This record gives sequence, structure tokens and C-alpha cells, in this order.
Amino acid sequence: MRKFGSLFMICCMLVAMFMTSSVYATKNTLDVEGETATSTTSYYVSPTGSDKNAGTKSEPFKSLMQAQSVASSGDRVYIREGVYDDFDIAKTDSNYNYVNAFNKNGITYEAYPGERPAFNFKNVPTNLRVAAFFVGDNVTGITFKGFDVIGVKVGDQAQSEAFNIRGQADFVNMAAHDNEAIGFYYTGNGSGTVLNSDSYNNIGPTQISAGNTDGFGAHGGAVTFINSRAWNNSDDGFDSISSKGPVTYDHCWSFDHQGNQNGIGNKNGFKVGGYAYRITGIPDSLPVHTVKYSLAVNNGANGFYANHQPGQSATWTNNTAYNNSRANFDMLERVSPTDITNIPGYREVLHNNIAFMGRAIINDNNLPENVSNNSWTINGGLEITAEDFVSLDTAQLSAPRKPDGSLPDVTFMLPVTSSTLYKYDLGYLADK
Repeated sequence: MRKFGSLFMICCMLVAMFMTSSVYATKNTLDVEGETATSTTSYYVSPTGSDKNAGTKSEPFKSLMQAQSVASSGDRVYIREGVYDDFDIAKTDSNYNYVNAFNKNGITYEAYPGERPAFNFKNVPTNLRVAAFFVGDNVTGITFKGFDVIGVKVGDQAQSEAFNIRGQADFVNMAAHDNEAIGFYYTGNGSGTVLNSDSYNNIGPTQISAGNTDGFGAHGGAVTFINSRAWNNSDDGFDSISSKGPVTYDHCWSFDHQGNQNGIGNKNGFKVGGYAYRITGIPDSLPVHTVKYSLAVNNGANGFYANHQPGQSATWTNNTAYNNSRANFDMLERVSPTDITNIPGYREVLHNNIAFMGRAIINDNNLPENVSNNSWTINGGLEITAEDFVSLDTAQLSAPRKPDGSLPDVTFMLPVTSSTLYKYDLGYLADK
């Protein structure tokens, strides 16, 4: 009987162990040549979950903040489909309601495969600015993947933000849209990479908020935008004024920025560099930005804008600008960090660009060898017509992304093979 009793107890313990393991979040380990690496854990959140749950797939948390509280660096939080619209404000200060405040390093917050969740912040009070997602100073290795952020309000504030990044955060296949707030806002020393992401229909409804509500803002450290799109935001599509670090725009599209319902806003496609008229707080070594294989269309001011940079704003290569109201390329600089006098730019570098419909370039006092092989410089300026392109249908630009998150295939302003533009490998599609 003792032997039978012992066997019975052992069986019960094993069953209990297996049952217990199904309650807690999933542990993942990597076995490499007989050695087990540090385990990582996957947690789950759902709009129908509860923060009293264990965070498993079958018993998910409700909030990202509860998931963060138990997660560690290297862990992954899977966000299940549905709309998240019930929030506790994680943190406040004198200026902000930080709805989700991220203070742990190295965690990925990712849509569950095959699903596209959304976070709607329409009910968050606007007694202060709203930062729907806030990555704090010195926080690193945060990644957000595969979900939408909508409904962020501004009230009487100067601005709100869907994402406010003061640390280091990367974005993959994300979208911020239909807000009264900036989509992606790097500030302080904020840095990171934004890949395959969109920011659109973000409109500041008041006079003060309209001129602050950009699609993407890079005003901190080094930031790289790749294959990302901005359209119909009340201020600029992409804005890197006051940046301390170099900003790269690589295969990005910015179009249809025409201000808010009253036409208020700056309305540039790419506002690259500049420190307004400040003479203090400017980096000792001015960053030089990179704009390549990018597209600016139907913006209410400039397509590509050097924005009073007190030095070289950028290297501008293989970009295409179409029908931008003030100018397709505006290379306005100022004399120096200590002299705010505006001057035509003389330090910019532009090669292999196309400008069609509207003024090709203004404020251009650059060396001829630094502005070469552009549609307005080849043979004294090419005579471009609509027949030089496969299509001028701008509706293509807001088409859905491919399943892998990459940009849609388009023929907008793709030079036909018989065009001189094609011969010289000009424009944003020259590498396609």
C-alpha cells in the first residue's frame, strides 16, 4: 500500500505541475549546442481581459501597463484584436496625461499574428496634453508593432501626441490616424527607427494646435524613417526642426497637407532641419540630414524644405516633388547659428531629383556641382509633360500596404522608358 500510495502522490504532483504551467504566461527558451539561453516570456493582453488574470493566451491581461509590470527585457507582449478604449492614466505631470507610460527596457509590444488591434483614446480628458504612449528618458529597446492609434484629443492645449518618445523606441507597421494629435513625436534625446508606418488624418482643430500637428516629428536624437507615409495632417508631414541628431528619410511619402478645416498649418511635405530664430540651444556640431528616394505631392507650402538651417540642412538625392504650392524644393538657409538672417541656401547638395508642376526650386544659391543631374538642371532644364510618366493618379499613394507592411506598388510619376527622366535615373522610383 505504501508503494502504491507513493506512486499515486507522484502522479498527482506531475499533473499539478502541468496544470500550473498552463496558467502562467508562456516561457520560451533557446537551446544552442546543448546550452540553454536566458528564457523570455510572452504575455497577452485583450480588450476583454482582466488585469487580475495571469497574462496567458487563455487568460490575458486587459492593459499594457499590467503587462509591463510583470515583463522583463527580452519579453514580448502580444496584443489581441479588438478596440482598447478603457484606460487608467498611468502618470501625470504639470503638462501631460501620460496614458501608457513605458519605463522598462527591451520589451516588444506586438499585435498577435494575423490581427490588427486599435487603441482609441477619445475619452481621455484634455485638462492637460495627452500622450497616449510615452517612452521615458533613458528607456531603451522598446518596439511597437502592428497596431493603430486613433482618437487622441487636444482640447485647448497646444498639442497632444499619439506617441511621445524621449528614450529609444522603434516602430514597425504602425499607424496613427484620425487624431487631434501628432502621430509620432521624438523629443528630448528620443531616437529610433520608424519602418513601414503611416500617420494620416491627424488634424489640430484649433488655431494653436493646427500648426503643431505633424504626421512625424523628429526633434530629438538620431531618427530614421523608412518606407513611411504621411498625408492629410494639419501641419507638416515630416518635421525635424530642432533635432540634435541626424535624421534620415528613406523611401518616404508625404502628400496632401493643406492645414486644418480653416486652412491653418505649415503644410510642408518634408521640413528638414532648422532651429527657428534661436541662437542658443543649438548643437555645437549641426546634424546634416539625409532625404533620399522620397516623394512630396500636393502640399500647401513646400515639398522639400531646408527650413532656415544655419548650415547644410541635408543631402537630397533621388526625390520627386509634384505640385507643391510654394515650391517643390525650397533651400532657404540662415547665415549661421549666431546670425538669424535668412539667405538662399548655398550649402545644400541635390542630385537626381524630379520637380514637376509648380516652381522647381527656390532659394537656391548652391554650387552647380552640388546641384546636378536634376530635372531642372539637365541641359538647362528638361521640358517635362504628363506623357513622361506612367501615371499621375495620386489616389495610388494611399493604397493599402502589402501584407508584409511594405509600401504598395505604384506607377505614380514613374518615368516611361522613352522619357529622358528614365535615361538619367531620376526620382523616387529610380531604384525599382
